Amino acid sequence: MISVRSNEEWQSEGRGNPVHKILIMAGLIAFALSGCAARHWNDPIRDNAANYKYRLSNRQAPKNAKDVFFILVFSGGGMRSAAFSYGTLKVLKNTEVTIHGTKRRLLDEVDVISSVSGGSYTAAYYGLFGKRIFKDYATKFLRRDVEGAMLSALASPANLLSLTSSHYNRSDLTATWLNDNIFEHKNFAAMSRNGLPYIILNASDLNTGMTFSFVQQQFDFLCSDLNTYPVANAVMASSAVPGVFAPISLHNFDKNCAQRRQPWIFQALNDGSEKSRNYEVARELERHFQPGNMPTIRLVDGGVTDNLDVRGSIMSPVLHYGHVMQMAGAFTPGELDQIVDVLVIVANAQVYTPYEWSKTGKEPGIIDTITAAFDASLNLLNSKTIQQANKNFQAWADAINSRRAPRAAKVQVHFVSLTFDGIADPAEREKFNAIPTNLALTSDQVTDVTALAPRLLNQSLEFNKFLLTLP
Repeated sequence: MISVRSNEEWQSEGRGNPVHKILIMAGLIAFALSGCAARHWNDPIRDNAANYKYRLSNRQAPKNAKDVFFILVFSGGGMRSAAFSYGTLKVLKNTEVTIHGTKRRLLDEVDVISSVSGGSYTAAYYGLFGKRIFKDYATKFLRRDVEGAMLSALASPANLLSLTSSHYNRSDLTATWLNDNIFEHKNFAAMSRNGLPYIILNASDLNTGMTFSFVQQQFDFLCSDLNTYPVANAVMASSAVPGVFAPISLHNFDKNCAQRRQPWIFQALNDGSEKSRNYEVARELERHFQPGNMPTIRLVDGGVTDNLDVRGSIMSPVLHYGHVMQMAGAFTPGELDQIVDVLVIVANAQVYTPYEWSKTGKEPGIIDTITAAFDASLNLLNSKTIQQANKNFQAWADAINSRRAPRAAKVQVHFVSLTFDGIADPAEREKFNAIPTNLALTSDQVTDVTALAPRLLNQSLEFNKFLLTLP
């Protein structure tokens, strides 16, 4: 504890001159700063067992049907998307199916959840705590004024002092709050255990303009170990809206680790096919090989590169070691041969909100213009991403089917997109489109968005077709 002496005590010791006081105060501030919060950096890679790494091949749910591959995708959109993805989990929990004569909740068949931004809060919580999400997540997060709590933390004198450091920013502070209040100091070693689906949290890499997925394959290119990294920091990176939040930072370690120098990278670069997805990704990943020129990775909201994240993660060359058509990061050739039914459900909380300046005819300000431009590109990207993702999954299925014997069962892809556009009533649709993109909704808004997911899923023709084709 620091005790502050009175001015009379300083004078009695002959230390009352102003310069000396300034030096003493500077020393006290320096001492205080030394105890302030510090950024949680990622750790260098360790030579531990391969099955310890956070890879999809190591965290597959053993009880899931081998011929069914089920992927959930959660979009961005603040608390709105967190509630919508939570509602999607709830309806899957309440949907009972029979697969190979065994009754199960459909939620228990989910193999992968890929998320971005607001959807990452729900995905991460479920990946860490499983069924507990249905008991405390609504109270602990969805119905909480998270935005207000974060602003209060930011306004704390102790935290303001921490923010004077060049290695601690408002995103680091928010990650600390999430760690303390939501994610209970869990790291990726605790994620996707005990039969829970494999969680892929996604951010955007400002250095390369690529999607950055929190999977060990991505951390290999940093010569870093993901298992020891806090889940709260990954969620913060996934939802760090540029301008509102600062980037989350990672070390690109100056090591010549074997994990970084993967053969598919050099093969793609040597082939030089500029239209190849592998070549595009390899060109950017090659920059990691020179840590001296890129010592720090800066991550922001995953929506900057893909607000649905169906192209950058589960269909990424990074996850599959350059062999996307073989899904090499998920399956052995034998396991791939068993797959028949593929279900992809995209919970897309994208909205089309009318702007006040647009409704009144006023001149938009600088922030208004930037926001509208960002929304316009994001909405276009979302629409095209859904279309492209569907095509990518169909192309993957066609590639597998082309190698199977004529009478062998063929892969069927059931692609389900849940959006607010699926609301038939125009007035109700307008009400949902008016729900803001922030981390504080009213209790009624949370209830409405959560209840919407079951309605949209149950009316989906493709989803019901999937249910009829289950073995």
